[in-house]
Amino acid sequence: MQRATHGPRSPYENCQIVLTTKHEKVVAIRPAFQELLSAEVVECEFDTDQLGTFSGEVERPGTALECARRKCVAGMRLAGAKYGLASEGSFGPHPTIPFFACDYEILYFIDQERGIQVHESILSEKTNYRTACLGSFQELDQFAEKSRFPSHALIIRPNVWRDRSVIFKGIQSQDVMHHAFSQCLNLSEDGRVWVETDMRAHVNPSRMAVIGELALKLGKRLATECPSCKTPGWGVVSYEKGLRCEYCNLPTELVSFEISGCPSCQFSERKGRSDGQKSASQRYCGWCNP
Repeated sequence: MQRATHGPRSPYENCQIVLTTKHEKVVAIRPAFQELLSAEVVECEFDTDQLGTFSGEVERPGTALECARRKCVAGMRLAGAKYGLASEGSFGPHPTIPFFACDYEILYFIDQERGIQVHESILSEKTNYRTACLGSFQELDQFAEKSRFPSHALIIRPNVWRDRSVIFKGIQSQDVMHHAFSQCLNLSEDGRVWVETDMRAHVNPSRMAVIGELALKLGKRLATECPSCKTPGWGVVSYEKGLRCEYCNLPTELVSFEISGCPSCQFSERKGRSDGQKSASQRYCGWCNP
């Protein structure tokens, strides 16, 4: 993608931004930052598994946001960079639709030159996230088919998992999958095998696509200046609930106003929803639909 030649100059034009990653996320993030900011995103190879793994060998301390910031700071220190990026993802049931899996991604940016930190997030249902405790090759093949295997990799380990070194990651062939399952079946004390989708970005195209969407969102925000002090990074920082029911006019739990703010000064603005929605459907009303 090429940045348009018209319009205001990007505050990060020709800047080099260091992305702390172990799993090739630059593939998803770089195009958006080139297009929107004329900035070059370069990888800083850092063993981010030290800060936690999806497969559970290393617990992630703190929240996903705190982890994303730690990654960003670590990469910037290692590279001696003024600008840094890092991403962190979490997977599980959708907060409002429990039977749907979701991918919650955070992208964190630090600008040491201006003394600002900006982050954006996205909650997406575009994920193949699945886990299961299996006891047969038939169950395994069914799980693999539903998980978009082999384009999306799998992780296999014994269900009773005492030796944390017995784990097979990044599986993308049926032969390897069956071999790993057989090994873990023999080693598992309860005769069951734990199988999950490998959610690391470089072996999960669905997650990589969501990170790309998030990079566009953050890039647009960094291309937007504060109306008051002209610092980049102006965007929505919080929400106010209370969108009124279209029938009874009582407030609901849906967002009514968006609060935009600056990462540098204290200036903020309160505006109605950006999608233009003025009222809530009766199905979201606690009075009309208890």
